[in-house]
Amino acid sequence: MLTATTQVQQSFMMSKGWIKAGQHFLFWTIAYLFFILFFGRANRDYHTTIIFAALLFPLAIGTGYFLNYYLIPKFLFNGKRAQFALFLFYTIVLTFWCETLISLFVFTIVSDFQFHKLDPASFDIVFLLVGLYFVIIAFVAIEQVKRAFFIARENTRLEKQQLETNLKLKESELKLLRAQIHPHFLFNTLNNLYGLTLEKSDLAPELVLKLAALMDYMLYECNHPKVSLANELKHLQNYLEIERIRYGDKLQLDFLQKGETEKLEIAPMLLLAFFENAFKHGVSKSIQKPFVSISITIQQEHFKLMIKNSRNPNDTQQETYTQGIGLSNVRKRLELIYPNAYQLDINPKENTFEVTLELKLNDASNKN
Repeated sequence: MLTATTQVQQSFMMSKGWIKAGQHFLFWTIAYLFFILFFGRANRDYHTTIIFAALLFPLAIGTGYFLNYYLIPKFLFNGKRAQFALFLFYTIVLTFWCETLISLFVFTIVSDFQFHKLDPASFDIVFLLVGLYFVIIAFVAIEQVKRAFFIARENTRLEKQQLETNLKLKESELKLLRAQIHPHFLFNTLNNLYGLTLEKSDLAPELVLKLAALMDYMLYECNHPKVSLANELKHLQNYLEIERIRYGDKLQLDFLQKGETEKLEIAPMLLLAFFENAFKHGVSKSIQKPFVSISITIQQEHFKLMIKNSRNPNDTQQETYTQGIGLSNVRKRLELIYPNAYQLDINPKENTFEVTLELKLNDASNKN
């Protein structure tokens, strides 16, 4: 039993078929009348022309459909130009031969074999062939233009559909990646808090407050595709304060920011992984003088982040710096949000790690 949707689709296809048939019928009717008027006026004999056209037009119709629905799609559209040219030549020869036979038959019967009574224009086979092929070429041209228009429209529709699908996939992946940021960050920060509680440090309460402020930002303000750059950097500095509390005088921490952040936007929590990794791999008991140096430069819409941290060359675990969950997440987000608009360089050296990230940011004032 057919569903309602299937019935509607079949009804729609049938209606389209009837419309196309009606268009073809209208074309051939107009062409037939044009042929009668043109040649009847030239021959001064509309009666003979009507008979002649009635016999000749099936040949024109057959040739037109043969070209449109067999020869052109099978050979020309498949790149077989030589074969197409050969079969087109055969078609022209066959059409010419059939037209000649029809012309001789019609005018022989009409003139009762009295050829001297025929109008000279009636016996001009080349003239008739030109008229016939004018109609055929017009039919083929109209059909091919319609086909090209349909293909272009269908390609546009498919491209739009593919773009919409890609955008939906992109949005889904970004939501998943953003969701992964929270537990990853929380895991690292709780480790910091755990270390302070073991030491029974008086700084633990302050760390909890800083963490609460960060979590509030991440949960309630980072649900948008883009956030204010000024606000993002403010909370990243909050994160730096957490690390400063944790390590105290054991760590040399430098932070420098240049440029105006007003009106600029950035993907939320995009930079956090670089900050986290700098502390994770740049501060350890095996490093005598650990340091983390962070520099941010903003020139109009150009954003540049440079991070340099100490490194223990004998620590093989630090090779995972470029392969961790956090940085893997960031790379994917950069590809999705800033395609062809970012440059990321991670350079492990003997005693240091250096990270440089350059972005072309969005100006919120340019939004419509």
